[in-house]
Amino acid sequence: MKKVAFQGWKNCVELKSGDFKLIVTTDVGPRVMGGFVGRNKHNIFHVDKDLAGTSGAKEWVNYGGHRLWHSPEIKPRTYAPDNSKAAVKENKDGSVAFSAGREKTTGITKTLILTPLGGNRFKVEHILRNDNPWEIEVAAWAITVMAPGGVAVAPQNRAPFALLPNTFYSFWPYTEMNDPRYTFGRDFLLVRQDSKKAPCKLGFNCENGWLSYINKGTVFTKTFEHFIDAEYPDNGCSIEIYTNEKMLEAETLSPLYQLGPGEEILHVEEWCAADGAPEIKTEKDAAKFFAR
Repeated sequence: MKKVAFQGWKNCVELKSGDFKLIVTTDVGPRVMGGFVGRNKHNIFHVDKDLAGTSGAKEWVNYGGHRLWHSPEIKPRTYAPDNSKAAVKENKDGSVAFSAGREKTTGITKTLILTPLGGNRFKVEHILRNDNPWEIEVAAWAITVMAPGGVAVAPQNRAPFALLPNTFYSFWPYTEMNDPRYTFGRDFLLVRQDSKKAPCKLGFNCENGWLSYINKGTVFTKTFEHFIDAEYPDNGCSIEIYTNEKMLEAETLSPLYQLGPGEEILHVEEWCAADGAPEIKTEKDAAKFFAR
């Protein structure tokens, strides 16, 4: 663990796993604001240039980077401000925990724990704890805001001889079904970020448990466990992809849980990043690359 400054935030922590480096700010959030692979100088995550280095806003703002939210999305609960300082704790096992404590408006405590695993991999633990004196229904929602110009790739649920449907898509009201940013292929779903396009969003029950983003020769992949028989938010979504003219959000979700006072949700992602990825334009490109 190394203390650094980043994008105007003076109190940040740098973690490394092989050639993969993450930077977490503790001035707000906590949020993972920087992701760099090898000698590349481009940040794989999007940082809003107008908000970089700021803190203390009275309302929630999207700085970018990676954050932990609670689902289903509803105002004001989901949009609890995360604009104050977060505490950091280095553990004996090499993991580092970040938390800003109990949210005043929701009674929920969010914690991120990052563990370098070697080989350009990190374990990222997302913990929601119910610190209210009553029960709540909630899911953990891990949202990674990716830099513009790339394409998200997710595996379709394949069952060639199934008699019943096995994939359930959710589309948000502002999404157009004929949007050219989408490719619904036999084996893969592709969603492209386009700086000239309005917002769109979709999600589905990703049984294979991974979601990638390829941009400027770098591939970033999040893997997670999908529970077949569990109830997920938003009509069954374990992944969701949102994009607008600035960025793309690669999102995974835990199942919905009824949390009693003091109970927690643990949602785990494993991150991996590497150079040498080709440009992905078609499903054929994706199939060739991910078959390696």
